[in-house]
Amino acid sequence: MKRSLAITSVAVTALFFLGGCGGAPPGAPDAVAEDCTPRDEGLETLEEGVLTVAQYEYVPFSMSEEPGTLTGLEGDVLTKFAELECLTLKVNKGDSAAMITSVATGRADTTLGSWYRTKERAEKVRLSAPVVTSPFSTVSKEGIETVDGLKDVEVGVGQGLIGVDDIKKVIGGKLKIYQNDDALFEDIKAGRVDAAVLGYIAGAQYLKKHEIEGFKVTPLKPDDRLPATREAGQTNFPVGKDNEQLGKAIDSLIQELRDSGELDKIAEKYDLDPTVMHPGEPNLL
Repeated sequence: MKRSLAITSVAVTALFFLGGCGGAPPGAPDAVAEDCTPRDEGLETLEEGVLTVAQYEYVPFSMSEEPGTLTGLEGDVLTKFAELECLTLKVNKGDSAAMITSVATGRADTTLGSWYRTKERAEKVRLSAPVVTSPFSTVSKEGIETVDGLKDVEVGVGQGLIGVDDIKKVIGGKLKIYQNDDALFEDIKAGRVDAAVLGYIAGAQYLKKHEIEGFKVTPLKPDDRLPATREAGQTNFPVGKDNEQLGKAIDSLIQELRDSGELDKIAEKYDLDPTVMHPGEPNLL
């Protein structure tokens, strides 16, 4: 789940640009065919003919293994969007903390990586229709399912997780904050941390990635002290507040791919139950 770093005025991390039109590095996608007809005429992007995407690696949502390419639960959707709109993908890689800020400040058209729809983000960027749902969960040996259950163990979270301040209030000094989830799960594997809090999908993927056995992913029961547990988080593709047309085009494609069953196929491609692509009515955490 991402991960939700409260949007701050943190300066955007230096980004390097991959892909795009003209001067693309070896391995970048070919230019869009001249006879390509866009699904939505007249879309405006930061660079004509290009969809600039702020990206960081967050399996299985956001991956970019080759220059100018995106894969993953959300990466496949944006790749399809760019293809149908006759846009070349330009992938700006950076740290998770820079992603939302890069969109809000006009450095990217959109971003991906399990960014939840939240009230705070809605003040900074235009949120798209929900894409994926992933309940707020724990990773532990015991299968901790209550917020109070976190008080008795050493807990780690990634710095971008939504609700970090709320978790601090509940468990206090036992909380350890990590720069990223890979560092967190390395400590889980080494026995330096007893439990983690993050999205259900991410939890399952990181246990697999780090080959950790004996731990389970358990959705947390709703608790008013931790608002993120009241409703399952819904990921989205944020765009700039001044580009409603682009936002509506993304919304429309998400619905089209959901209705056609294409989103179900994407979930299955990454060994996930298709229900994760059916988040229900939009909410704001």
